[in-house]
Amino acid sequence: MAKKTAIKLEAAAHANDSVVLIAVDWPQGKKLEGCLGFAVTRKYRDGRSVVLETRLPFEGQDANSDWKSQPSTVWPIQRKWHLDYTGKTGTEVCYEFQAMGGKPGNLTPIKGLVATTNWVKVTTKVNDTFEVAFTRGILSSQWLSRMIGTLPDGTEGFPDGTPNFQKIIDALEDYKNPDNVIRRHLMGNVPEMLMAPVKECAEDGGHVYQALYELSANQLVDFLLENLKYFSLILGNTGAEDLTNAPARKALHEAGADIQDRMIGSWGIAHNKSQTKVDKDGNPTDVTTGSTNWTNTGMGCQSNMVARIRNAQVAANFLDYWKRMKADGNEQSLEFRRRNAKGYEPVVLDNGVIIETYFQPSMDDRVKQRGATALSPWLARVFELMEGAESVLCGEVFYPGNPSVVHKIAEIWDNRPEMYTFMTVSTPDALRGVKAKRRKGRPPLFTLATGREVEFANFVKELLKLPEAHAVTHGKIIVIDPWGKKPVVIFGSDNLGMKASHGNDENGIIVIGDAALAQFVFVNMFDINKHFQSRAAARASKYRKQTVGWTGKLAATDAWQTYLVDGYKAKEAQLLATGVWDGSGLVDSPNNRSVEVIPFKKKPWPPKPATAVADGTGDAAVPAATPTTNSVDGEVAPADVPQPGPADSSDKQ
Repeated sequence: MAKKTAIKLEAAAHANDSVVLIAVDWPQGKKLEGCLGFAVTRKYRDGRSVVLETRLPFEGQDANSDWKSQPSTVWPIQRKWHLDYTGKTGTEVCYEFQAMGGKPGNLTPIKGLVATTNWVKVTTKVNDTFEVAFTRGILSSQWLSRMIGTLPDGTEGFPDGTPNFQKIIDALEDYKNPDNVIRRHLMGNVPEMLMAPVKECAEDGGHVYQALYELSANQLVDFLLENLKYFSLILGNTGAEDLTNAPARKALHEAGADIQDRMIGSWGIAHNKSQTKVDKDGNPTDVTTGSTNWTNTGMGCQSNMVARIRNAQVAANFLDYWKRMKADGNEQSLEFRRRNAKGYEPVVLDNGVIIETYFQPSMDDRVKQRGATALSPWLARVFELMEGAESVLCGEVFYPGNPSVVHKIAEIWDNRPEMYTFMTVSTPDALRGVKAKRRKGRPPLFTLATGREVEFANFVKELLKLPEAHAVTHGKIIVIDPWGKKPVVIFGSDNLGMKASHGNDENGIIVIGDAALAQFVFVNMFDINKHFQSRAAARASKYRKQTVGWTGKLAATDAWQTYLVDGYKAKEAQLLATGVWDGSGLVDSPNNRSVEVIPFKKKPWPPKPATAVADGTGDAAVPAATPTTNSVDGEVAPADVPQPGPADSSDKQ
């Protein structure tokens, strides 16, 4: 009788400033006989250990209607990856995956099926050049839904059962209370990252040159009013009436701040979110930028990124742009545009990492003309790098217009089925007119920000966004080949479409060759995408009157592994656990054709909000279009894609 070959597990951990993505894998085509899931233990350098907890009971067990947690030794993780949101910033950890057998209610470790990840540190510091933080402002989570409850029945204008969004609004204002768990959870490390450059000036004698689009968060406005001598501010307008910024603008002027109003006309917006720091002698030292507007919703109700780049030449480029902007007044003159188009030389670090900086507007025309095909230097470079992706291409956008990275990634997806590709999108309008192939057995290219709309099993209804909010995913991020030979990260304030290149003040950063940064940002891209992917699946099943093959509980046998044995999800697990993507065998059938991602009604666009700018590039300029069918739901989560469970069973759910 032939000896049974032992199966070896491989595991890895990848962290950013607040989340750890952990994964385990084993050879494809094989099943862990009798395995009912994994118990996962977080270990610390000082010898402490904590068993991660979950909230999903087994089939046949009592419903967990109170959403209480149990150790994963009792309710294991039935998946090859997991997102841990419970680690504290500043800690260094690794994770042990232990396969569990036995029976529900009496699980035992399976001897030999155990693997330990590498050590990672949960920190904003990526390396000596980059410090990065992400907001955790995704409202559509089970944790938050249970924290806020629902509005009192009979609340005017809202149906019974509507999540109590007022509790979130109140929490976001409550910055002087360090014990406000809702605010702390949603904003994470971002407020401190935004305030750090100015705070440091009190000790080192430096100065900060800021260019901001929106400024209304009470914490940040109060902070600026208390530190007037350490910054110079160019503050844009948020529409003709400037409703968002008017109070802060008035307060800063009256307090004697060094502030210049940049009141752009209806063709565009002053969309920067940057801070350039100089030392006491006026020498540029670093720059802080990203997608985060200085508002409570920007910090606490959207997915956003803040990055601090400690490089003198990159900072000098930003300072030159700031000074030219100040001299330009409100014009976005032809001279200003053409200097932006000329660009700046790439900065090459001692370790070979390349940092490229781009600024907008860089086109001669303020508004993109109908039929125009010319790309800005920025977008042409972004497209070039996307086309050069070898195995992994992913990202997150808000509403970039046409043409944009949305169209480019759809083109690459259609032509290269062997790649690992996904993009999370905030609004259906970002997908207007976009076509992409649907592929059986794998998630679609685009995942739309979606919340749980109905109660299901032990999952309650969720809030997607505040009533007056527009963006959900607000990042402007592309990640290419994070484990490859040429990792690339693209980020900044620029919405990654041609509208911004014509009409907006923007900044964009491209980093080539920094694997640590690419993997750090990839964790955020993966986290956001999987979160909304599970909700899109639930929404699709609701409208299709079908189930997605999942009951809201753990499988009581080892059948949960069926969809992980081979195919796309097995390949995905291999990527996460080993850094190797093998797309062989992922091909299109000869008759697979691109179809509209979202079929819209053939009717004129609805009127834009009164505060929206004419070209629709602003954060508030989002037309409210509705698909004619539920194809968006089917596209986001086709019925033939197995959906065995939620994106995660941790506190974010």
